[in-house]
Amino acid sequence: MKCSFCGYEFNESKTTACKSCPLQANCGKIKCPHCGFEMPQENFVWKWFRRRRRAAGAGRRHGQRKTVCPEGMTLSQLEAGKEAVVSHIDTGNKSILNKLMALGILPGVKVTMIQKFPTYVFQVGNTRVTADEQLVNTIMVQKT
Repeated sequence: MKCSFCGYEFNESKTTACKSCPLQANCGKIKCPHCGFEMPQENFVWKWFRRRRRAAGAGRRHGQRKTVCPEGMTLSQLEAGKEAVVSHIDTGNKSILNKLMALGILPGVKVTMIQKFPTYVFQVGNTRVTADEQLVNTIMVQKT
């Protein structure tokens, strides 16, 4: 399984349930061992589809080589006034991941860069966020 927040791939059968939760095994959520993000379990159909697609080479036809797609760019590289979609968060620091999650910055969310100097100001939904360069460089985006 792949974490939808940090992109870490792990085996869902080896994950442990929340120790403080009274529903431990029956809550229907899986906790990422890397960032602690909780997500719903995949249903049978989606697991089957993902395995079949992976086995078929992710949609490649016979004779085609695997192309490496660019990861996009960091949010700091986005021009002022432009809009992009968050592709993933590139950090191993759990406190930064928690901070971004609390601000609503998740993969798939649209982000608009408002200004880059003297500090980075960007908008996520109806929220304007001011951040330093270190934090902005951990957010990977793709232009829309």
